[in-house]
Amino acid sequence: MWIGSNSRDLKVLNRLLVRDMIRKLGPIARYEIARETGLTPSTVTVIVAELLQAGVIKEVGHGASSGGRRPILLELNPRAAHVFVIRLQRGELMTAIFDLAKNILAERYCQLDTDDPDQVVEAIGADFEDLVQETQIDLDNILWCGVACPGLVSSHRGVVQRSSNLGWVRVPLSALISKRLGGIPVQVENISNAAALAEKEYGLGHGHKHLVFVNLSVGIGAGIVADGEIYGGVRGYAGELGHMILLAENGPRCACGRQGCFEAVCGARAVIQRARAVIPDEVFLEHGITKEKLTLADLRSSPLADSPEVRALIQETGCFIGVMVANLVSLLNPEMVILGGELSTLGEPLLQAVRSEVEARTLEEIGGNISIQISDMRGSAPLMGAYALALDRIFSLEEWDGHQVQARWQYGVTG
Repeated sequence: MWIGSNSRDLKVLNRLLVRDMIRKLGPIARYEIARETGLTPSTVTVIVAELLQAGVIKEVGHGASSGGRRPILLELNPRAAHVFVIRLQRGELMTAIFDLAKNILAERYCQLDTDDPDQVVEAIGADFEDLVQETQIDLDNILWCGVACPGLVSSHRGVVQRSSNLGWVRVPLSALISKRLGGIPVQVENISNAAALAEKEYGLGHGHKHLVFVNLSVGIGAGIVADGEIYGGVRGYAGELGHMILLAENGPRCACGRQGCFEAVCGARAVIQRARAVIPDEVFLEHGITKEKLTLADLRSSPLADSPEVRALIQETGCFIGVMVANLVSLLNPEMVILGGELSTLGEPLLQAVRSEVEARTLEEIGGNISIQISDMRGSAPLMGAYALALDRIFSLEEWDGHQVQARWQYGVTG
């Protein structure tokens, strides 16, 4: 932790320190801030007054008395700033504006052709303008944009190096979106990494330092949290679980061009295709379901969920997933594996098949105590992860002199 100083040269950093103390520990009293930071009470009083005037924090009542007057408590003003967040995957776009307390103020979802990056960026820009109009938020008050995107993402450069899911190669997504949004800084991260971060911060993984999130969607990926941090490997590409080989011979062709990839067998579209092949035509006719319009929702609800063909399909899919999860568990030795994405909505039958396979394929010392769960996060985990990423950049001490847009509210100063 940064320890405060009363030196005039560190005035701005001290403001950041007090602001973050209030953000993390609020409601909190001034004397507690002084105690935790090492700043003098008079310095804290001056900084708090400036942050109150700037609207960054607010007073929220009184705390318990320790013998004198009851102290006034402080907390971050959730409407002091806002974040624009994007979740992108094949054929789908989700956008939202958040405040600083995880509240979604407005959101949009649409299906679209994601083959052309320029068209996707234009759709993002149109959503942004609609959301700003709906919420009536001042543009200067939207400080950052977080993006969760499938593929090999170089997050420090904001480049989607390759996305088989989207069909993109070397797309400078951060720069394109920032330009369309009028210069708002943009943080791009792999969709599975974003979801793993969301689970660590807000979901089942809260309090766990070692976990893996397996995103079972149209594409498949793993977000890895090691010692509390997202593990990206040398270039940030770790976790490409979907393109590990599951069937070495005679496997289906994957969007990446190879055969037998995990994603080509257990991706959401692949599972639907297998379901169309194994469910007899008379079953579709009997229940008035159109084979070409079959969805995962059909597979998890009656009458199809009760058919032996669907039960066998879910069992087989769970076993395939279990094999890959067992490999992850043996390799990474996490505390927890969280299953998310559309395929995880197949629920308990899928989960039990995964657990059984992991138990059968790992050493007891490694897999015996592993917790394997289906995400219970409300809403989209990747969207929440993109929000957490943007929030981290806003409140990063390393960013304090890099973006003037933040200075209007973060520091309580005008220059």
